[in-house]
Amino acid sequence: MHPVLLNQMIVVISQSFNECFSNDEQAIIGSFLTTLGDMLSLNSAYISYMQNQNSFSTNSQDDYDLLEKSVEKIKEELHNRVEGE
Repeated sequence: MHPVLLNQMIVVISQSFNECFSNDEQAIIGSFLTTLGDMLSLNSAYISYMQNQNSFSTNSQDDYDLLEKSVEKIKEELHNRVEGE
């Protein structure tokens, strides 16, 4: 959705809330919608985290193999330098 459209929808909806509800009712509705937004945001972050964990677990063997090769290269380089001295 386009951000301008979202902003316009918020203005229209909030204006009708201002005319229909008392101050206390507006505070309750605002708190509810804020909590709902927080829950949606938290759920979105959790889903992103889980997707990253799944991709990490599929790539972890490749990463481990690369790390193991790197460690072996470092060992060889250190061994060659120690013998060269």
